[in-house]
Amino acid sequence: MLFYLILWLLPLLPHTACGFTVTVDAHETVCFFDMAHVNDKLSISFEVMEGGFLDIAVRITGPNEDVLYQANKETTGIYTFTAIQNGSHTLCFDNRRSTLTPKIVMFQLKVIRALSYYIDPSLRHDDVMEQVMVQEMVNILSGKMLAVKQEQEYMHVRYTGHQGVSENTHFRVVAWSMLGPTMLLLMTVVEVYYLKRFFEVRRIV
Repeated sequence: MLFYLILWLLPLLPHTACGFTVTVDAHETVCFFDMAHVNDKLSISFEVMEGGFLDIAVRITGPNEDVLYQANKETTGIYTFTAIQNGSHTLCFDNRRSTLTPKIVMFQLKVIRALSYYIDPSLRHDDVMEQVMVQEMVNILSGKMLAVKQEQEYMHVRYTGHQGVSENTHFRVVAWSMLGPTMLLLMTVVEVYYLKRFFEVRRIV
């Protein structure tokens, strides 16, 4: 019964959580945006997975280009705030300080709608049911599901990165373990050859 209830509630989940992995090249700035209404909660999380010292500049701005958050060297972060204006909120990753190294950043930008969004038809422009208690339960369920999804994506990226390091290390160990005996055998053959030539007795006919 609970499974069918969750399936029924899935279409009613609050507006979106966008999870991405993006490559920010050197001397480049990459920006993303999402729309939010007053009293909506915006949650932004990110982590630099690869590149240089694993740091990047972060900038979050509001609809009127008001700077809500800014930092020059960040490795990871989670920021949650309430929108005070209607409009587009922008998240930018700035790698202009890097001369050569691109950065790979995993991040999520999600907007959790306020209850007024579901009560006022002029805001949502659809026929979502208006029972406040049900919508509150949906919001709670959505937040927990999105948190689980975010954690799964984070663990998957970490696992992929660690797997790459492990495979690279294994390849180097195998390569060196094969190269050592090969070089030793080659040196032995060369030494035997030169010793044989050195002690060779030449006969004059």
